[in-house]
Amino acid sequence: MQFLLLVVAFIEFCSSAALVQVSKGGLDREAGDFGLDPLQFLKDKSDEEVMRMKTREVLNGRLAMLGVIAAIGAYAVTGQLIPGIW
Repeated sequence: MQFLLLVVAFIEFCSSAALVQVSKGGLDREAGDFGLDPLQFLKDKSDEEVMRMKTREVLNGRLAMLGVIAAIGAYAVTGQLIPGIW
């Protein structure tokens, strides 16, 4: 667990320089857009389709965060990871 935290902290540290450059207008890309599309989902898509897919991704991430908060809350209240099962 500590190793995982260290790896994530290292990745965040390495990407922080790019985020500072983006906020100052030094890079042409948007914040968070690393151009990572190994499965070519965005290839040959219109700008409207790309924005719709990015919006879906953000909404899915938000729902995932709500799910994690709900699981943590359930654990805090019941003391079980999944109430009724564990």
